[in-house]
Amino acid sequence: MTTTLTEIPITAEQLQALIDRVPRVELAFKPTPLEELPRLSRVLGGPRIFAKRDDLTGLAFGGNKVRNLEFRLAEAINAGADTVIMFVDILSNSARQTAAAANRFDLKCVLVLTGRPPAQVTGNLFVDYLLGAEVIFADDAAEQRRAVDHAVARLQAEGRRPFVLNDSPLFGIAAALAYAEATLELLSQLAPQGIDPSHLHLYISSTGKGQPGLELAVRALGLPIQVTGSAVRYTDGQAKAWVAQGVNAAAAFLGLNLQVNGAEIDNRDRYVGPGYGIPSEAGLEAMRLAARTDGLLLDPVYTSKAFAAIIDDTRQGRLTAADTAVYVHTGGLPLMFNLADQLGSLLI
Repeated sequence: MTTTLTEIPITAEQLQALIDRVPRVELAFKPTPLEELPRLSRVLGGPRIFAKRDDLTGLAFGGNKVRNLEFRLAEAINAGADTVIMFVDILSNSARQTAAAANRFDLKCVLVLTGRPPAQVTGNLFVDYLLGAEVIFADDAAEQRRAVDHAVARLQAEGRRPFVLNDSPLFGIAAALAYAEATLELLSQLAPQGIDPSHLHLYISSTGKGQPGLELAVRALGLPIQVTGSAVRYTDGQAKAWVAQGVNAAAAFLGLNLQVNGAEIDNRDRYVGPGYGIPSEAGLEAMRLAARTDGLLLDPVYTSKAFAAIIDDTRQGRLTAADTAVYVHTGGLPLMFNLADQLGSLLI
């Protein structure tokens, strides 16, 4: 049977109606504020700069994953699960927010984290334990997969009904749906701030999952808005393709006739520095500038490296006084304390 796809552009109301058809639970504080950063704009001498404060979504320090979990947990609950399993890295913000969300719905949470147990538990891992998650460590991805499968078998033998969130096709699509909706929310906040969408640039930390939602929304609505994602690890250029795949999967899921390819995506890894989870020079400068101008706090792993793109684009003349840059702040502040021993001498 041939499926008829909806042609684009569509209206914001039509896109919201498509998203509203997907089962969800309520978790996030919405709408999150759109905060102007006027002192930073003056210091850089460039565009108006705003932060979309998705670090204020609530639930265990907030962050972007709270929006995603509205769809991910609904799927698990509707499948009859009493336990959710998430496998990510030891620095993960997603683990913390998943553990908190699971508690809201009386679900056991098992986190399988790549990395070795640290000598001192702090940051996100400390919050994981505080929230009561069962934490399992694995040295690498292969061991992590074995640990997930073992946990599923063990829990089933105990009579529980585990659901591995990452294994569902909805896992990535949920992130795109969540941030397409967040983009609609942002668009509704522009007029009161006097922002012209024709000169609007959106920035987000993304190595594949966050950026597709922004791209989906602006492309489905036919808006002339530039989206820039900043990867947090080196991917040999694959992040652009992953973003495009995310857009296409979410569009197909919603029934939209929309396809993009990696060549159309602006996703950069030039601010990564030495590697994932390691502070970079560009990120540290972004942390200092944001904090010491408008009191905006960024973390050293994700948000600072993405914010560095705004600073770079302003200095290179890609952003001018005629433009507006909106930074989607995805949270992650507990990571400051994971890396405080490395950051102290660099930031104080």
